[in-house]
Formats: sequence, C-alpha cells, structure tokens
Amino acid sequence: MSVHLNRRKLLTGLGGAGLGGFAGCLSSVPGLDSNDIEDGSDVGGTDRTLRLGIMQPVSGDLETVGKPMRNAAELPIRQVEDEISLDIEYEVVDTETSPSAGVQGAAALVDEGYPMVNGPAASDVTLQATQQVLIPYRTVCCSPGATTPTITSLNDAGLVFRTAVSDSLQAVVLADRAANDLGHDSAATLYANNDYGWQLSQAFARSFRSDHGGTVSEQVPLTEEQDTYEAAIERVRKNDPELLVVIGYPETGGQVLRDLGADAPEDILVTDGLQDSDLHDQVDYSLDGIRGTAPLVDGPGTETFTELFEDAYDAEPGVFTPHSYDASAVLLLANAYAGQNDGTAIRNAMQAVATGDGEEITPESLADGIELAARGDPVTYQGASSSVGFDENGDVTDAVFQYWEFDESADGGIAELDRVSS
Repeated sequence: MSVHLNRRKLLTGLGGAGLGGFAGCLSSVPGLDSNDIEDGSDVGGTDRTLRLGIMQPVSGDLETVGKPMRNAAELPIRQVEDEISLDIEYEVVDTETSPSAGVQGAAALVDEGYPMVNGPAASDVTLQATQQVLIPYRTVCCSPGATTPTITSLNDAGLVFRTAVSDSLQAVVLADRAANDLGHDSAATLYANNDYGWQLSQAFARSFRSDHGGTVSEQVPLTEEQDTYEAAIERVRKNDPELLVVIGYPETGGQVLRDLGADAPEDILVTDGLQDSDLHDQVDYSLDGIRGTAPLVDGPGTETFTELFEDAYDAEPGVFTPHSYDASAVLLLANAYAGQNDGTAIRNAMQAVATGDGEEITPESLADGIELAARGDPVTYQGASSSVGFDENGDVTDAVFQYWEFDESADGGIAELDRVSS
C-alpha cells in the first residue's frame, strides 16, 4: 500500500513566491534545451515519488467550472493511491481566473520544485503562466481548458500540451451551425475580453465570411465583473444582426443573458465556456432553445471516468472535467516513464505514453499503467475526453464537437442535438 503524501493545500500569499525575476527571457535559463538532470537524482523504478502541481480557477469568473476541474485533476491520484507502489505528492493553487494570480501560482509551484502542472484552464492565464514561468523553468504543463489558437504557435520548447481542442476548429463548427442550422447570414459577437474570447470571435468571423458568405457587423469585448452589459449590447445591435454569438464564461455570460432578456429579437448562439446547466438558475427566464457548440467528450474511457467521478464526488462531471482527468493521467504516466521529476525528461515522455504501440491504458487500468511505465514498459494512454494523441505542437488531434442546447427537461439541463466533425 502506498503512502499518499497528501500535500493538497490551496496556496495563499502567492505574491511571496521565491522566483525573483521569473519574467525574464527564455535564453536566460541555463540548459533549457538540455536533457541533463542534476547529479544524484533518483531515476527510474517503482520506489519513488511523482510530483504534480494543479492550477485551476477555484474562484473568479470560472469558479463554477474550475472547482469540478480541480476535483477531476485530483481524481487519478485518489483512484490509484492505494494500488501503486509509487507515492504521489501534489499541490493545488487557485488561479482565480486571473493571469496575474496564475503567474504567481506557477511561480509558487516551480519554487517548490514541481516539474509538471495540470493546467492552467483559461487561455489568457495559460499564456501568461507558461511564457513567464513554466517555459523558462522547464516545467511541463498540460491544460485541460485553454483553447486559444495562440497556444499552438508558442515558442515553448515542447513543454506545453493540452487536452482541450483548439478554438480554430470550434470556430468552423460555430460558423457552420450559424449559417446552415440557424439559417443566418448576418451576425455579431460579444466576447470575453481576453485571448480566448478575441481569438474565437476572430476565427468565427473569418469562417462565417469566407465559408458561408455571411457578414459580422460588430465584435464587442466584455470586461469581467460588470453589473450590466447593456452598453455592450447596444453597441453590438448597431446594425441589427440576426444572430448574436456570446463567447465567455458563466459569470460574465450569465449577466449578458440576463441583460438580453427573454424577448431578445436575435437568435443567440454560445460557446463551450457557457455550457453550464447552473445558468438555468442564474437567469430569470427560460434559456431553453439557446444553442451552442463545445468539444465533444468521446474518449474510450468516458464511461469509466463518469462512474469514478460520480462515486468520488456525488456529482455529475461538468465541462472540461474529462479533459482535466486526462491531463493528470497522462502527466503521471509520463513522469513514471521518465523515471524522474525533471521537466525536460517528462516532456520527452509525453508523446511516448500518448501515442505508439505500447500496452493500451484507459482510466480503468490507470494504476497498472503507472506501474508498467515506472518499470520502463511502453504504454499508450486512451483517455476520457478523447484518445489523447498529441501532434508536434502538443495539441490533441481528435476534433469532434457537440452541438447542444439548453433544455431544463434534459438530464443535466443540456441536450445534445448533433455531433459535428470540424
């Protein structure tokens, strides 16, 4: 029976992290491209400790999404702790859905020697935390929720992975549904004022115009934590669009929906960040019939993950929770296979445990997979969210999307309408 080094605590006072000057350039970090490790480091075998940092938004605009994602990130550890001979030490930081808090949290984890991180979740938090801290300090990260296309082209030394699907693909599906299902040729967007919102709004506009001959009259940013978005709504309605695309998170998006009201003359289409059944209780009119797109959860281990999550937390999985489970699972497998708590070695093992001809490992057999990987045996992880195959940019290659609508009568308040390949 393993001794679980349960260091799960929410770090506070992150501003005191000891990485002075962590915003420096990559070239200032010695050995960034080296495979060397410190002399005397323990390498390989099943008598060692795997160390995992978890960065999720337990507060802020993504709180309702982030808490279940945090739980899903911890679930693989809870699942295997009594079944494997290796110890697992982990730490949780709250990114607060804030780039500055994310940077501070990343610095705290790196300062404590964590070589790999599940997260961050939000795109803008991921961009700042990776570029300012995780990449310079050779820390592998796997984001379960950052979907901005910007991540694909990061100069990241191969250290940044994600189980979430890029929004460059979601935008194509979003535009197709706007034109071919809802039948509109004019639209406008209201988007979260960050990289996720801006990039998805721009990608939707490009696809809607070029692929469907539509017009996008306005693209209006939404600042977080506003009491009302009536001014933004007035701007976006300037040219009387037939369709409003709302891109954001539950707190901001919920207020936008409240301000739009039940008698909005436009159709409304939303994205994955608003696929939250709690919005039924936050808006004082029925959301039934409002439609959206989201990456589809359709991995070989989906059913097993759902059962594990419900048993552990007495709640149904939410948006991005399977992706968060997979991020932790593949990081743990890579650490075990690498044989050391070293970011560069773990980076080199990520592709090895996610692709190839090794023994197939699913959420059901994760404990066996970690033991096999620790012995140096090849394994291939097949996940809950997808098959989790990474391309050369660290992006997952599976891209099937769910077309859904709010429906209070449906299980979980969300009804699937269709499945669409990008």
